[in-house]
Amino acid sequence: MNKQLHLLSATFNLVDLEQIRHIVSKMSKAKMIDIYTSAQNLYFAENFKFQMQEIGINIHVPLEEYQQRLAAAMSNQDHVALVISFGGRGSSIGAITELLKKNKTPIVLICSTLENPLKNSADYILYMSSHEDHYNKISSFSTRMSLLYILDSLYTCYFKLDYDRNIKNKLTYYEKMTQIK
Repeated sequence: MNKQLHLLSATFNLVDLEQIRHIVSKMSKAKMIDIYTSAQNLYFAENFKFQMQEIGINIHVPLEEYQQRLAAAMSNQDHVALVISFGGRGSSIGAITELLKKNKTPIVLICSTLENPLKNSADYILYMSSHEDHYNKISSFSTRMSLLYILDSLYTCYFKLDYDRNIKNKLTYYEKMTQIK
């Protein structure tokens, strides 16, 4: 447990608030925000999507490789792509980032501090601690918590951009949902 707290603290210390400010500004101007990831990270992407939907912002999370490639091919400079890849080792993530770059889509890479071939394609990078050994462990506890922290930080900062409107939207949507019998 102590090691996990150390890893979370390391991610906290890696967060660049200026980067987050630029990313959130870019997200607020985008017509579409797409998230590209795989495996267990899809659940965190879906959670981020849910939070943003609660305030009226639609997020696209293509699940399968074909859907991801198609979404990347359809993307343009009016989109923002959040690419979550700890080490850039996914079989298709390189091709997806190439498509995004070719289409001039701003890319936010969420990754570890280790060497990652996707860093050259990214316009913005948010780092997770790389101290968790991905091969010699029981599970990715710290990495998952770090990713959740980063996505929650993006959501919170986005929410804060127009706090009153976002609170109003959230309450209005819940009120509408509860009025249906």
